[in-house]
Amino acid sequence: MGFDYQKPTPAKRPCGLKTATVFWAIAVGAFSTAADSALAQDTQLSGIVVESASQSQDKIDIATLGTAATVVTGEQLQQRQIRHVADALRSVPGVSVSRTGAFGGLSQVRIRGAEANHTLVLIDGIEINRTTDGFFDFASLLAEDIERIEVLRGPQSGVWGSNALAGVINIVTSDGKGPAQVRARAEGGSFETRSGNVSLRGGNDRAHGLVSLTSRETRGVNVSNFGFEDDGSRQVNVRAKGGAQLTDALSIDAKYHRLSNLTDIDGLFGAAPGAGPGTFGVTLDQLGATNETETEVWGTAAHLNFFDDHWKNRIYINDQETSLGSVNPAFGNTNQISDQRQYGVVSTLRLETPGLLDSTHEFTGMLENEDEGFLPNSDFIRRTRNVESYVGEYRGDLMNRLFVNGAIRHDDSNTFEDFTTYKVAGALLIPETGTRPHASYGTGVVFPSMFEQFGLLPGFFVPNPNLLPEESEGWDAGIEQAFFGGALIVDVTYFEQNLLDEIVSVPAGFFLFTSANLVGESTRDGIEVAATAKPTDRLEITGSYTYLDAHEPDSTAEIRRPAHSGSVHAALRFADGRGLFDIGAEYNGKMQDIVFDAFTFAPSTTTLDDFVLLKLAVQYDVDQRLQLFGRVENALDEDYEEVFSFNTPGIAAYGGVRVKFSTDDPPLETAQN
Repeated sequence: MGFDYQKPTPAKRPCGLKTATVFWAIAVGAFSTAADSALAQDTQLSGIVVESASQSQDKIDIATLGTAATVVTGEQLQQRQIRHVADALRSVPGVSVSRTGAFGGLSQVRIRGAEANHTLVLIDGIEINRTTDGFFDFASLLAEDIERIEVLRGPQSGVWGSNALAGVINIVTSDGKGPAQVRARAEGGSFETRSGNVSLRGGNDRAHGLVSLTSRETRGVNVSNFGFEDDGSRQVNVRAKGGAQLTDALSIDAKYHRLSNLTDIDGLFGAAPGAGPGTFGVTLDQLGATNETETEVWGTAAHLNFFDDHWKNRIYINDQETSLGSVNPAFGNTNQISDQRQYGVVSTLRLETPGLLDSTHEFTGMLENEDEGFLPNSDFIRRTRNVESYVGEYRGDLMNRLFVNGAIRHDDSNTFEDFTTYKVAGALLIPETGTRPHASYGTGVVFPSMFEQFGLLPGFFVPNPNLLPEESEGWDAGIEQAFFGGALIVDVTYFEQNLLDEIVSVPAGFFLFTSANLVGESTRDGIEVAATAKPTDRLEITGSYTYLDAHEPDSTAEIRRPAHSGSVHAALRFADGRGLFDIGAEYNGKMQDIVFDAFTFAPSTTTLDDFVLLKLAVQYDVDQRLQLFGRVENALDEDYEEVFSFNTPGIAAYGGVRVKFSTDDPPLETAQN
């Protein structure tokens, strides 16, 4: 299937086989170097913790999880100079990212070939999927003051309920503990981009807090391949987080996040100049059209711990509201508001049985009530629904070698029939050989979005209150192996998952659409490979590869899910550790996308070319207070599309400065590197 128009490009950019060759050459070369150097090393990579594997939100060592999990650390975010969280997720195995054009465009994240609303997104443990369409748009989330990003793959509904059908992404922000500090960052670069951050933090185990403001503004590029209008955007993130230990048994914490995104959009559907019937409809300029998203998230909790933390209790309330507004001269202005409030109690009991396999056991129970609301633009009548949930979990540690866990969740909905989901997982540590087999199995559910149930766009969309929830079951099994004393660690995981009652958009009359449950079973299976090498104290290399086979019940390929994808990153310290050079390459294979006839609107599919995004980043610590940094993005100047007919930025360069003032800074003349 070919194009009946030619995209204007200022210069020839590599694509297809050439991009794949460049990517794999970088990957093979990097890991060959790591393996050769590692023969003389005996380095063990440090442990990493996750909180989203359990409703207890305890920090759990990732090595003890049977669930396939990846953590992107705050250090990696800074080394790679990542400014949007969505870009950090491109290096995670099993994850694909689709952005409509540049910077502030709609950014959807999919895990293992599932839909965007099949991934539950949390920020500091608070759900931020909007009730309007069921997913979280990552365009508004900037990667600043983040401690780590946790990605759990596979069904997690047994722990988290609806929307955790394919996995969970938890963004854990900094808690502010440590010496009192003022931090600031300023940068600028291509497309008249300006970005900055300022934060104030400090505290200890008795009391701590953080306040942070981050912004990014750009003139952008024209995301349409026609016309002349650049599409700019502005994102602003405000964070506040803190906690206090009131007594030996009682502590409290609170967090607040405000995420906003204002972006110019092109999305006017039409024919390319000179095109005739039988050609694809394309994205055209929309002068003066904008989208604005604003999400406010807050949560507070009281923690009561007894018997030397063997019995932990948490009472919490979480709230989030998202406003979706648009100004569109062609279709009129809209504004929709979604909101969600959760309150509940969690109790965890820890028992130790040293005489029985030297084991420990944790039992967690949770009761939660969730209210969801939706205020559509069509009639401004707020729709509501409610879910009461009950969760039981068990985590066991036998001889510090075998780790097992299971969870069962019952959701009692006032709108749908009740659902019970579950999850089991296990991991075995064999330190003598550096081997860690792991496996998990679970079921998942996703309730229809409130727009699918209740939304109305006169002349375009008709709601369907009779939709059934989507259901799924899946499993994975893998083995992690350490080589050269832990200097090289490789993990290979195979997974399978199905999807029943998939919700799709179908015609409902002349220029009308509605949502319906698809008949049959959608399937996803594949292989995930992750590798980390630390051949020396100054060099760390990470890489990933995913093979994905995702199909609809009629065997057609799922759109925007590449069959092959991968990444490789290498971070090298120099100048006695004061400088760091990071090179990263991310490969996105060929994938299908949906297109419409420019005149009849009949749908079909087309193939988007594969591409490699190469980024070079360098930073240098002038002293303990001042850091200089710069980077080049899309260094190969790729011409690529993540969504059909949406243009993307070419090569770009950025640079800036980061400063830090702390109460424990030594005098400049005595500062240590």
